[in-house]
Amino acid sequence: MLLAVGRRSDTETIIAIFHAFLSQDTWTQARLAKHVGIAVPALRNRLNELQGRWMPLERDDREHPHVYWSIPKGWIPGGVKLKAEQAIEIVRQLYRQPKSKSRDRLIKSLTPFVPGSSTSNAVATRASTEREEQHLSTVEDSARDKIALRFRYYGTRSGNEGWRHASVHRVVLASRSFFIATCHKRGGLTNFRLEGVSSAALDNAELYRDCDPAKVDTYDRTSFRGFNTGEAPIVCEFFVRTPEARGVARNLEYGMTYEDVPGGIRVRFENAALPALATYVVGLGAAAKPLTAALESAVAELAQGALNSIASTKP
Repeated sequence: MLLAVGRRSDTETIIAIFHAFLSQDTWTQARLAKHVGIAVPALRNRLNELQGRWMPLERDDREHPHVYWSIPKGWIPGGVKLKAEQAIEIVRQLYRQPKSKSRDRLIKSLTPFVPGSSTSNAVATRASTEREEQHLSTVEDSARDKIALRFRYYGTRSGNEGWRHASVHRVVLASRSFFIATCHKRGGLTNFRLEGVSSAALDNAELYRDCDPAKVDTYDRTSFRGFNTGEAPIVCEFFVRTPEARGVARNLEYGMTYEDVPGGIRVRFENAALPALATYVVGLGAAAKPLTAALESAVAELAQGALNSIASTKP
């Protein structure tokens, strides 16, 4: 029940103003005063107080004698307004993300307000690892806020674990997630596996080292499954016969291109990850054949090593 004009309590007035702006973004001052149930001078005082404290109100006096008050579209105190179809799409996208405690908490908070959004058994995704859950947000914050990352890392090539500093430029979420960063010790771009990080924190005392986005793009494109030697990229090509070529063509790795040739496809990849690429080609078995010298040499070395290992285990 509305109180007499000018008799509403401050709390009731503020609540009524909030409700009014939740229903529509713009009001004339006179119409809003009538809607809230107070005199125009009293309303104006309340709006000025709210505008100066924490409500993003905008006043427009250009259409005298009318005064308009507005809030940004979609604004609500402490949150954001979403249409039903937008909320449904958000839940759909969340279900497509790797399973994690934070993802599941978000879904649980939204599903009561989104009809028909409980589809957890309909979409299967991989589960986030424990270290992804622990450190991914911190790594993302380093890239977003341009703050150096201090982290403890286990290097598979060195076999050692120690503290490092890096400036994160990009996070790549894949079956084996990693981040591209400038290593402060080595001075160049490096891929770091999330699984290799055992502790991480932002470090404002260490200067963040920025990098040209185009350079990061090139480094990312010439990496292979998170591996990059840091050397100058080289062009590698290999042939894949039919029928295996059909599956390879539809599942090319990032950065690879192909063309149809008699009997199969010719795959081209400018990369700085020759050892990893050679392992991939070896995995295709007799269906693949290296067409460039560097790749042929790397594949032959791997294949010969495998043969020698088999021979050494025979009685």
